[in-house]
Amino acid sequence: MLMIMERIDTGIIGLNELLDGGFLPNSVVAVLGSSGVGKTIFSIQYLLSGVQRGDRCIYISFDLEKEDIIKQMSSLGWTEIADYIENGKIYVKSFFAENVSFVNNDLLNILVSEAGISTRIVIDSFTPMISSFNLESRNDIKWFFQRVREISTAIITVEEPLDGKIDDPSVSIPIFLSDTAIHLKNIGYGEAFSRTLKIIKHRGSWHAEGIFPYKILKGIGLFVETGDILEELVEEKIDLDEILRDHGVSRENIDPFLLRRLEILANSGQKNAKEVISNIIERVVGK
Repeated sequence: MLMIMERIDTGIIGLNELLDGGFLPNSVVAVLGSSGVGKTIFSIQYLLSGVQRGDRCIYISFDLEKEDIIKQMSSLGWTEIADYIENGKIYVKSFFAENVSFVNNDLLNILVSEAGISTRIVIDSFTPMISSFNLESRNDIKWFFQRVREISTAIITVEEPLDGKIDDPSVSIPIFLSDTAIHLKNIGYGEAFSRTLKIIKHRGSWHAEGIFPYKILKGIGLFVETGDILEELVEEKIDLDEILRDHGVSRENIDPFLLRRLEILANSGQKNAKEVISNIIERVVGK
């Protein structure tokens, strides 16, 4: 009998179907991109999805402290993250450059001690850790990744060099050793192709080929669009209940977590938000 492996929900609308259902359990996912493409938002969405499913969520930062995370995510309308951090649903630990030589063992000990039965881990960003590994051999990173796989499905973010070349060891090694690699890019063309996502690899699974536009929307976060929806800022009043009625869906049929995000988007004043909401209802609620 063929055993179907349960997938890990990415938390990002439109991405699961590109990954044949989501991330593989006990895998390492490398999210590559330059500053400002949404790597941290991507990571927090993944953790928020875990909170909703009762997973243990751990966020390791080499850049942000708790207050920075709360401020940035609250700007998207995710004000509940302060409570999640306060009550331990998302465990946050910050490291700094001066500590990097001590990080490897300390970090692994923290991850092992904080992990639960079902755990999601984010290391944002992995780039500072690379400097403390011996790049003459990838065995150190391979060992670290394997230990992390044993306790969780993990996302590591990797900072893309300014020249855009990904053959630098700080990028190429974690991508090579990861199970899944996703490249987020801001190509600056505007409109639908301002930001694009490409799945470099998804080891042990089918994945969609090609380049897919994505948007960062208030209330929703990253939204991968495979159609022709554009969301520019305009003044547009949207009646969420009317959209729900059009789809024959009541508020009671929608997960409260998603419903709150749809309400934020409906009130965001973004062009074509109505089409985006309809798209989300069809893809998520209408299943």
